[in-house]
Amino acid sequence: MEKRLIDRKSVTKMTVGRMRREAEKRNESMEGGVLWRALDFGLYLIMIVLIMFAVRTVLIDPVRVDGRSMLDTLVDGQVMLVDRTAYTFQKPARGDIVLCYYPDDYYTSQELPYATRVKRVVAVAGDTIETVDGVLYVNGERIEEPYLTPERIGGQFIRPQTIPEGCVYVLGDNRAVSRDSRYDTVGSIPLYRVVGKVRMVIYPFKNAHLI
Repeated sequence: MEKRLIDRKSVTKMTVGRMRREAEKRNESMEGGVLWRALDFGLYLIMIVLIMFAVRTVLIDPVRVDGRSMLDTLVDGQVMLVDRTAYTFQKPARGDIVLCYYPDDYYTSQELPYATRVKRVVAVAGDTIETVDGVLYVNGERIEEPYLTPERIGGQFIRPQTIPEGCVYVLGDNRAVSRDSRYDTVGSIPLYRVVGKVRMVIYPFKNAHLI
């Protein structure tokens, strides 16, 4: 009877010890799992940030309107979405509102920072363009421009000219103050300097709309 009691105590100690060791192993496994889960979550966040960065710089770019040259279509301080893929397989068309870079000489001559400009394409390669009494003509046809208001039509007139191959002619909707292709320091914009197409205004939210 005494021997059996001793065996039971021995078995109990062995069982408790084994359970303790197994518990320690499980704890180690859990700690490792937590570390791996944390690492996995960190990598997931990095991937999301990279995707967002890629979307912003390659696909869709939110850009703040700076200035009054596109009134009343675009207002200073609004945020617009620019589609950087819009002209991957096609060229800008008349009426498109685009984000573009002016020639390098423009920035140096005006002592302005190198930055994009938002303008409207009014003529493309091969088009002949001119203004008569403030009215725009393309290939001899009068162009209706409902986005213009009378007080914004002023500014330099456009002498008759043909747009070179691989270029577009851009104007601001607020012609009275816009510096655009009418100026010798700007001229027609090469297609490779067109960044993308403005798709919509997203801010202020109450004024969000498609372009």
